[in-house]
Amino acid sequence: MKPSVFSLKSVTLNPQASTKRAPTVRQYSLSTRAQIDHMDAGLTAVAGARAIISEVRSRRRVTKLILGQNSLGDDGCEALLQYLCSEEGRKYKILEISLNANGIGNRGLRAISRYLRGNASLKELFLQSNSLTGDPQAIVDFTDALNSSQLELLTLTGNAGLSDSFAAHFFPNLQTPHLQEVHLSVLGLTPASAPYIVDYISSQHCRLHTLKINGNKLGLRGVRSIVRAVHRHNFTLLKLEMYANSLSDNITPGSSETPASEEEEGAVPAIWQDSERELKKVLLRNEHLKKATERDALTLLRYSRAVLLRPRSLTATPSSAAVPCSEFCACARAHNDSLSPTSSLFSSIGAPLALPELQPSAPPFPFTRLPTELQLHILSFLAPILSSAQRIRIYTYASTPTTLPSLLPCLTSRSCIPDPTSPQFGEFNLGGGMTLRKRGGCASGASSGCADGKCMGAGNSVRCRREEERAKWLAAVRCNAFELDEDGAWIDESQGADKKAATT
Repeated sequence: MKPSVFSLKSVTLNPQASTKRAPTVRQYSLSTRAQIDHMDAGLTAVAGARAIISEVRSRRRVTKLILGQNSLGDDGCEALLQYLCSEEGRKYKILEISLNANGIGNRGLRAISRYLRGNASLKELFLQSNSLTGDPQAIVDFTDALNSSQLELLTLTGNAGLSDSFAAHFFPNLQTPHLQEVHLSVLGLTPASAPYIVDYISSQHCRLHTLKINGNKLGLRGVRSIVRAVHRHNFTLLKLEMYANSLSDNITPGSSETPASEEEEGAVPAIWQDSERELKKVLLRNEHLKKATERDALTLLRYSRAVLLRPRSLTATPSSAAVPCSEFCACARAHNDSLSPTSSLFSSIGAPLALPELQPSAPPFPFTRLPTELQLHILSFLAPILSSAQRIRIYTYASTPTTLPSLLPCLTSRSCIPDPTSPQFGEFNLGGGMTLRKRGGCASGASSGCADGKCMGAGNSVRCRREEERAKWLAAVRCNAFELDEDGAWIDESQGADKKAATT
């Protein structure tokens, strides 16, 4: 072998060729390809909106618009939302829009209302730190659009110009059952807004689990009235923040609404601490009742389906296609409303039940011979924590054949994301250099779920498909929170003990 083969002298190096590198292709994760992030990008007015529209048009799918810390203003907001409201813009199913700190006023809010009206895809809307004011008509239009949408999270924090006029026109008209989280911190709310907040969280329209109203001027009485309303009438809230609300500003000595102990110096912090402890107990109560309600609802559905579901030959339900496995599946078809009050189950109340002609070898289940009213009463003992309305909704769903899952195979896979660290994810190490590969991934398991029956992510970063379907069903039958009967009232254990002592 020649020595020159390994000699550096035989190699001629080209300086330009040595410094020239192959062009690198910028890589994007799958989650960011459908996301347009122009936070603090210097976008201004209509020109900035046109730049955003151009980028939206260049993509087949857009789910997030992150446009905070720019200067779009009302003109840019109107131009952008006008495109999104067009036939071309509507094809983009945007889930989240962030327009915080863009100098948007009431004119821009009206444009947002037009886009929000009837929108079933948008779930999160961030409008904090803008220039919104308490224009009554703009607030009413926005609330009406919110009621017709399926928005779940709304943030208006930092719009100090909204003030009490916003509360006076927003809460009385808010009726959407989809809204779950609202941030209304630093809006300039005073004690005059507290009654509107109390009326809303005490009504059946409130389905919020998170409400943040920090940095306002509700005062001690306003905060305490909200805590009492949650304690007596609200069972959906799981998180309520009311920090920095000028607790000592509206305490006037000698007031008939203020106890004598509150007039003492230093009593306000102690009163707030008592209210804070009471609020923590109430929120823990709501969380416990929520879990118990969901557990009883699933249990009642399991037995109601087996007992109340009638064969198609015995029911007068109209013929319709089977329920698809999910709204994203290609096998989805139109089907009737399963929660319709004209269900075959309740149409049989008061009428004789016609039993099918059974073979002598298969005796009928004695429970089915009972009147429908008695069957429902017996089933109610399986879910004592549910209200009558909640049980009726579950009975209706369970007795409707169209709510059964489809027997056709699903053409699009939406199975759980398995744990990649588990052997069941793809292969088993048998030792000795032998590896057994598993076909079909986690879907081939007996549980048809993720590896070991658990989804990836201890911090709930990835949700199980079954858990998502359960959550959607619980929300559809309104069993995702505790619910009192129409003639019911919440009584504390201490109040009950006092009543019992008084009667004895």
